[in-house]
Amino acid sequence: MCQIAARITSVATALSPIQATHSNTTALALFPAQVNAGLTKRKPYSQNCTIIHPTGSTPMPELAINGGSKTVNRDLRQPWPVHDKREEKAVVGVLRSHKWGRSGFDYYNHGDSKLYAFERAFAEFHDSKYALAVSTGTTALETCLRALGVEAGCEVIVPASTYIASASCVMICNGIPIFADIDPRNYTIDPKSVEALITPRTRAVVAVDMGGMPCDTDALSDICRKHNIGLVSDCSHAHGGQWRGKGVGSHADIAGFSCMPGKVLAIGEGGVVMTKDESLYEKAFRYHHAGRDRGEESMNFTWPATTLRLGEFEAAIGLIALTRLEEQAEIRWKNLKYLHKGMESIPGLTGLDIDERVTRWNPYRWHFKFISEEFEGIHRERFRKALQAEGVPCGIGPTKPLYQFGMFASGKWGETGCPIRCPLYQADPIDYTRVYCPEAERIHETEALDLTHRILLGPRENMDLILEAFQKLRDNVDELKTS
Repeated sequence: MCQIAARITSVATALSPIQATHSNTTALALFPAQVNAGLTKRKPYSQNCTIIHPTGSTPMPELAINGGSKTVNRDLRQPWPVHDKREEKAVVGVLRSHKWGRSGFDYYNHGDSKLYAFERAFAEFHDSKYALAVSTGTTALETCLRALGVEAGCEVIVPASTYIASASCVMICNGIPIFADIDPRNYTIDPKSVEALITPRTRAVVAVDMGGMPCDTDALSDICRKHNIGLVSDCSHAHGGQWRGKGVGSHADIAGFSCMPGKVLAIGEGGVVMTKDESLYEKAFRYHHAGRDRGEESMNFTWPATTLRLGEFEAAIGLIALTRLEEQAEIRWKNLKYLHKGMESIPGLTGLDIDERVTRWNPYRWHFKFISEEFEGIHRERFRKALQAEGVPCGIGPTKPLYQFGMFASGKWGETGCPIRCPLYQADPIDYTRVYCPEAERIHETEALDLTHRILLGPRENMDLILEAFQKLRDNVDELKTS
């Protein structure tokens, strides 16, 4: 034993000063090659060496879902909503102004109204003419349909895969939602499916920029003009996006936006109606203002309506949020394209098709595709949970088709059965249990995944971590499949 100790001491003495000061001097001296390799910077996961286990031993798990180390050890989601002292100053300014809402202003002399300033700035940013701030995104869509004259007996075509507001706004107007399938290339409403559903009762189409992906507004506009029906663009996911170089919503007859706290333009609670058509704007204003015309200061109510006005506080926040929207949209757009490029070398994962007319996609939810057949038959949900375990918060893409929710499947909308059984509806009552949109169902059940826009606001190194997690699951598909 003394001879061994002497040998170790002798080798340690021969080391360079740097090696000799290391706390594990004896180990360094005995295995210098191995130690030097271990001190080098860890290579990206895809370059790691394969570990060869002794025959009969159980391999150590690589995947975090099985007890291995996580790829991402930070929260990829950026803080949201964002604010600074400008919002604080603006809100206090409104508080001290004693002018807290639209009804307190002369409609011809708007003065220092934050609400009117926000509306003008919003319309200008999206290349439109008129904007009307309302209480929520849902009421924005309702107002759009009211302006187009949707009422009892009317049908409105909506995508099967969307948020409930895109269909419930039709029901609030006593109309009948008719569900169109979605395009598997980009998860937005399929124009071919829309045209096949048009009847003499169709009054409008609600086209949703799902996840922020702009719809094929050109095709939809052509169809709507051909059949003399209105086109509503639901841009609640898409503020700051562009189609053919112009803002989303500007190509439709009228558009609705949501500005709730989670959206890419967050002002608290609120929504915006936008149009280039003065007549539609006047009708929308009247509906949101209890039936009074714009500029009407007396209690002269000319139309059955409600009160959906937004307050000055939210508008003050919105004005400042708009100043950040361009930069934030560009960051998301660049990161999105970087992820698309990175996935090209990972079989089984792919981005949505981006039409060349989409000049900017500002994603509220970045949808992408999981192809089970290219992942050796693993179910999408197994992959999603494994990705979450690696530290990437991942959700399922578009919701299940709306017609599968109880409010449609039951066919019971109140005691009278209206509007489905309304005598003004000149067709057989719709049985939503018989509706079938194959792409919407397949995409929701087996294919679609998504990441929140908060992740897309992160630095490039975060995008690399996401791609590294994708690659890790791809490289360990056998472990993912058998565990």
